[in-house]
Amino acid sequence: MAEVRERAKANFENTVNLKGRLTRLTPETLFKWNYINCMQPALSHAQASAGPATAAGHKAPMIWRGTNGEMYMTELTRIGATTAAIQTPVIEGTVPATDTGTTAAGLNMEFDQDTAADLGWEMNFGSVMGDGTAFTVGTHEGHIDLTVFVTDWSEYDAVSIGFRAVEPVQVGHAPIIGAGTGDPLYTDFVTFGLQEPDLLQFASDIANGGTGVYTNSTQTPTDSQNQRFRVAINKAGLVTYSLEQNAEAGAGTLAAPTAVPTAAYSFVQGATIIPYITVHGRTHVSEALLIKDIEVARSPGTSYQD
Repeated sequence: MAEVRERAKANFENTVNLKGRLTRLTPETLFKWNYINCMQPALSHAQASAGPATAAGHKAPMIWRGTNGEMYMTELTRIGATTAAIQTPVIEGTVPATDTGTTAAGLNMEFDQDTAADLGWEMNFGSVMGDGTAFTVGTHEGHIDLTVFVTDWSEYDAVSIGFRAVEPVQVGHAPIIGAGTGDPLYTDFVTFGLQEPDLLQFASDIANGGTGVYTNSTQTPTDSQNQRFRVAINKAGLVTYSLEQNAEAGAGTLAAPTAVPTAAYSFVQGATIIPYITVHGRTHVSEALLIKDIEVARSPGTSYQD
């Protein structure tokens, strides 16, 4: 019994530095939000812009509240310039007790889709230059998971999730992903979701190859149904993909896409990467983009001191 107490004492002392501060691990769930049990996020969209208009590359920090009162930070970057007041994201539709695959409700992040074509946004979880939410290849494993609902998917050519290298936002990335061809601009990235109108595809690049690799899953999104995408990475840096269609947001059974890229994608060991979402509108028809569920998980947690 005395030996057990000594081990417990030693373990406790090993968590305390000379100044008496505790060493802790960050939670493995870095972000968890669902439109049914979480309030809509706060958006700061007036930074560095004159009046209500915003320029391409405009930054808009967002604060999200989790189910247990957690506070999550994201940085949203505008794709394309706007000339009028932007629409602030709000929860729209009748929010049910339990979501279904055809529930037309969620956080509308359409922004200015109804004012001009070729507008969109990229959202990064934490700092785009890496912070406590970044992944280190070789140390961490985890995933990003998104459920989204759109009545007419043809109005968008990019609603996609994945991981990318730590570097400044490239506002030309989303339009290229939406076109399914060209230099995607980021040096190292992988993304999966809606790419080109009505196509579920993959896009990637390694070491700034300059052309990108684009692969069609042979599957398509169905109008007025939930689409759930997940991109996962293991400690070796190997990326895998899964999806679910027409099911409860953030729930149900994920499955591998019908077709995946022939060559498996792996980030290099030691690389620092961040999860991200990219959206690009194809037309200027008003079409609600209803975000229902987002989850980012990373294991193990990162050590820090109080």
